[in-house]
Amino acid sequence: MSEAALIKKFDVQIFKPGRTPTGITVFLPGTMLKLEDYSSTYDVLVEQNQIVIGFEKMNPFPIVGRSHKEMAGDVAKVVQEFLALEGNASLPAKYNIVGHSLGGKVSLMVAAKYDIDSVNIIIALDPVDDKPRELTAPRLSPKTKLSDSKAEEIHLFQSEKGGDGLIPLCPADRNASVVKELYPDQITSLEINAGSGHMSYRDTDTDDASKSARESVHAKIREVIS
Repeated sequence: MSEAALIKKFDVQIFKPGRTPTGITVFLPGTMLKLEDYSSTYDVLVEQNQIVIGFEKMNPFPIVGRSHKEMAGDVAKVVQEFLALEGNASLPAKYNIVGHSLGGKVSLMVAAKYDIDSVNIIIALDPVDDKPRELTAPRLSPKTKLSDSKAEEIHLFQSEKGGDGLIPLCPADRNASVVKELYPDQITSLEINAGSGHMSYRDTDTDDASKSARESVHAKIREVIS
């Protein structure tokens, strides 16, 4: 398979640094959100000498989309197939994942169940464990147990206003704080971004709180991914 065929097969974009890359990071946007709206964040990953494999669209809706399980499986597959391409054998087998909203949830699922031995660092931005709940089921045993993860570090970010509104985008009973509470031994850090909303991690939100939230994410990337 060629790189062009891989891009078409998984509907991804691949961004490469100008220098010899030191690793791979997968970027997962939120539900039906544009990958390009996160360009400042994946640009920082590229600056950290990462090859970034960015999924164009995370569509969880039945018939026209993919289940969370299928999305998590595709993350593992796209990295495996990318590493198998000519010229990529020297890249580290372990990779990082940065994801927002649904993408944050799927990143945790990959590390906990679908590619346990291969995920190195996760940065999940306002992860939403919803429809169906995988990690934070209140009474039933979770379908995906983050305690099974072998990731070196898991960093969570949470918007202060993520649960606001008549139809909350990030319900307070299934957000990053709940994940941290349920899996304290697996979570390396949790940062709540003051004044930010669920969409603040996209470049399209230009208020001061959103800019500050993205700056904190970028600082974390520079700190832990190299």
